[in-house]
Amino acid sequence: MTLIARFLAVIAALFGGALALADEPEKSRVNILVVTVDDMNWNSVGAFGSPIADITPHIDALARNGRRFERAYVTASNCSPSRVALMTGRYPQETGATGFFYVDDKNTPTIAGELRRNGYLTGIINKVSDTNPAPDSRKYWDVFANLGAAAKYSPGQIGKASAGFFARARSEARPFYLMVNIADPHKPNFNDPEAAKSGADAHTPSRIIAPNEVAVPAFLPDLPGIRSDLRNYTNSVKRADDALGAIMASLRASGLEEDTLVIFLSDHGMPFPFAKSSVYDNSLRTPLVMQWKGRIAPGSVETGLVSTVDLMPTILDAARIAMPNGPAYPGRSLVAAAPTAAPTHVFGSFDENARGYPVPMRAAIGQEWLYVFNAWSDGQYAVKNDDMNHASFKHMVKSAPRDPATKARLDYYLAPPVEELCHLKVDPDCLVNRAGDPAHADVLEAMRGAMRAQMVRTDDYLLEAFDLRGDQAGQRAFMLRQLEAAQARAGLLQWKRPENIAGRTGRNRELFEKPVR
Repeated sequence: MTLIARFLAVIAALFGGALALADEPEKSRVNILVVTVDDMNWNSVGAFGSPIADITPHIDALARNGRRFERAYVTASNCSPSRVALMTGRYPQETGATGFFYVDDKNTPTIAGELRRNGYLTGIINKVSDTNPAPDSRKYWDVFANLGAAAKYSPGQIGKASAGFFARARSEARPFYLMVNIADPHKPNFNDPEAAKSGADAHTPSRIIAPNEVAVPAFLPDLPGIRSDLRNYTNSVKRADDALGAIMASLRASGLEEDTLVIFLSDHGMPFPFAKSSVYDNSLRTPLVMQWKGRIAPGSVETGLVSTVDLMPTILDAARIAMPNGPAYPGRSLVAAAPTAAPTHVFGSFDENARGYPVPMRAAIGQEWLYVFNAWSDGQYAVKNDDMNHASFKHMVKSAPRDPATKARLDYYLAPPVEELCHLKVDPDCLVNRAGDPAHADVLEAMRGAMRAQMVRTDDYLLEAFDLRGDQAGQRAFMLRQLEAAQARAGLLQWKRPENIAGRTGRNRELFEKPVR
């Protein structure tokens, strides 16, 4: 409240409230700071159950000062589809942004576009192309910057870039929307050979995690090479938290923290088999935290299902901006004065890897159950995903011939059942498939129904394959068509990566509204 408003309030009190505060200016619009990390598992965070002491003190502080969303999910388990869905408030199947290519966004409003149109200063640091639906960053952002291959892993450089943006917002006296995308713990992780080559390892985490602090999650074999890979990942989690600390220090130094809604999350799970590029709980669940002083109760916890399609209505609601006209949005505001009830299901997907090779999967997530549809798993089609390029998968391949347990896990990864049903309360790592258990037949049918309804609502091209499940020959023919369509797309569309399955992408200029499958 301003000094004038306080004075009027005192006078009003003296006169029994006879004087109205009509001259008090409308409260300033809230600033919005969204911080993402890249490839961080939800339970790598202390506030979400990490057993490693002091691994994420800055994320934990946000949770203490705000709200932790215990059951939050992203919409896709790889980078660009997940980030574009966050930006647009729509599932990837609705916008066509199912891969690492640009789409025509003329009928797809974005958070940044709506805020900018309403007077906000908008900015993004790192992951610019992966966040944008269409190629021209100037459509969305007043300020956009990608730090270098090594600098993007530097907490100091990230904090400095954030401080520069906050200073501009203050000088222009405008509310702001800033998205800061921390590179960690995306590969290469701290102490990976590739990180040393790029210079990223010059930026050391504030605390080095000891080997005996690392626990191998149940969904991975406990192999020495995987333990070493996990230690590098965990040190990168620590450095990611350092970067958040630098961002928050810059925000506090700017004097703007009290007027800022801070949102923190990961774009998907860790870069290991059965996490990133799959659709299990460790693929899609995200450590979502929000801090908004004076509006969100410190230390509060939301246990209902949340999706990142909720972030657009949440942010626009906080900024007092109406949702755009057009088809109904699937999300809800998480800061509404009268909150909408949590949905019974949220949904996740994976369509293709960064080079455009299709491996389509879908997930329907309920409060207790997860249903997975592996459209590609016809008994012959080969999975090709980015996590197969990293050390842990290679250690699994090397150990499988002499280790039956590792071989069984590897075989499951390479050829999972078409349908999986996991009881998340008793099996959060999705180690037991209950889809064939007669005791859970009713649950299976209900989850299938939720999945099919979502596919119809989003005009999902996988609906054809879903209705073919059990027909192995029909499923195989469907996947061969997907591979042909992917090759055609790769040679035509504007790509976010310099190469894809068709080769170099520099000459590609076409866009499309929905995928041609």
